[in-house]
Amino acid sequence: MYLGDCREVVSVLSGVSCVVTSPPYNQMEGIKDRKPSGIWAQKGGGAGFVDAWKTSGYSDDTPESEYQTEQSDLFSAIANACTADASLFYNHQLRWRDGECLHPVQWFTPDGWALRSEIIWDRAGGMMFNARMFCRFDERVLWFVRGKKWKWNQDQVGMGTVWRIPRAQNKDHPVAYPVELPKRCILATTDPDDIVLDPYSGSASTGVAAVQNGRRYIGIEREEKYFDAACKRIEDAQRQADLFIP
Repeated sequence: MYLGDCREVVSVLSGVSCVVTSPPYNQMEGIKDRKPSGIWAQKGGGAGFVDAWKTSGYSDDTPESEYQTEQSDLFSAIANACTADASLFYNHQLRWRDGECLHPVQWFTPDGWALRSEIIWDRAGGMMFNARMFCRFDERVLWFVRGKKWKWNQDQVGMGTVWRIPRAQNKDHPVAYPVELPKRCILATTDPDDIVLDPYSGSASTGVAAVQNGRRYIGIEREEKYFDAACKRIEDAQRQADLFIP
């Protein structure tokens, strides 16, 4: 685990076989000053999430063009730390700016990676009931590969491209994703003892999945409170790892 800015850490890394990550979505523009409405104002709706983000979340309101450039530049740099047969799984979602839909496949185009497939993560629920549109119950996982040949474990082919995985209930982090999601990515594209990287480690769901399945893990986290929570989760997973590995 590295405590620091991933943009500064990736230059010292090498030998990474798989990257599984979910960056900040740049969705919180003005949230600290804006009064929630609709379901976002209800205690049983989104108010708890909004409160948690205001007290525990990242600054996540970068100008959109700057955000997109930073994301592509970071993962271009990460490509240089990866093996020739590595994979990248990039969890993001459809977002809207001034009425325009921003699909990650349109703007996330890092050098050194080729898009292989788009996976739909069915989260079994959402909180957009005050929007004039179908409520979004899904997020996207974009799978990229480094070159013409990539590591692939054929016994995972039956997982398909729609993954029905309930959202994580994790009090250590306001937007943690479930361990099952990175586990599928890792089992499909790595072998035991391979290195898995998450540059936005958060509470280390990717790290737990990696350790539980006999892979090595590199996590980078800039917030000390999440770094500490991640270290503890990984230590717990290491103690239990032999329960999961055949």
